[in-house]
Amino acid sequence: MHKPILGILGGVGPLATAYFMELLIKKTPAQTDQENMPMIVFNDPQIPDRTAYILDHSQSNPQGEMVKVARWLEEAGSDYIAIACNTAHYFYDAINEAVTVPVVNIMEETASRIATLAHPGAKVGLMATEGTVESGVFQSYFEHAGLSTLAPDHEDQDKVTHLIYGCVKANQPYDPQEFLSVAASLHDAGCEAVVVGCTELSVIYQDLDERPEWLFDSLDILADRCVQIYLNARAKDGQIEM
Repeated sequence: MHKPILGILGGVGPLATAYFMELLIKKTPAQTDQENMPMIVFNDPQIPDRTAYILDHSQSNPQGEMVKVARWLEEAGSDYIAIACNTAHYFYDAINEAVTVPVVNIMEETASRIATLAHPGAKVGLMATEGTVESGVFQSYFEHAGLSTLAPDHEDQDKVTHLIYGCVKANQPYDPQEFLSVAASLHDAGCEAVVVGCTELSVIYQDLDERPEWLFDSLDILADRCVQIYLNARAKDGQIEM
């Protein structure tokens, strides 16, 4: 029986990629090594910074390198691909069009999940990189799902940026309470749900002793979807259905 292979476009950033792999393993109902999900991981931290390019197109464009990695994953035998970075989904169409295998979309999956749980027209708080917020890509998926979006104010966005770049990406200590304070501000501002929309923030999310029921981690949702695709395909001799 063919077990479908997940290709992971990783390294954006490296710690988030490792956490994503851990999530996938923990979420797979496996009793033995052999029942776990096969993965091919290209952890490529040399991909240029996504936010830097989105905010300033004179910076190095990461699209070409990400397309190259996606094609390598397909050629290496991946049956479907996941990108362990929200901001990278600014380039989703180009990556998706570069390969013939399905590419799971973290933003689409997150918006879909929240839309099934929230009231129609609910406001969703978005904690993400400046690039993700400024691009408006995540917001468009929420809008398509019938939801509105609220980003942190300038002061709180600076805190989010520091947690992402000054802490997690820099391998420096971080304060989960600072993360929670920004999330709580969005919730207090009327957001029925708050999304952890950066995979570096997902690393902090995993360390929370208590997770509010209104806080949703996009990487956790992506892992759920990838595991479900794997289990469904395994039951159908490897046939991928999105």
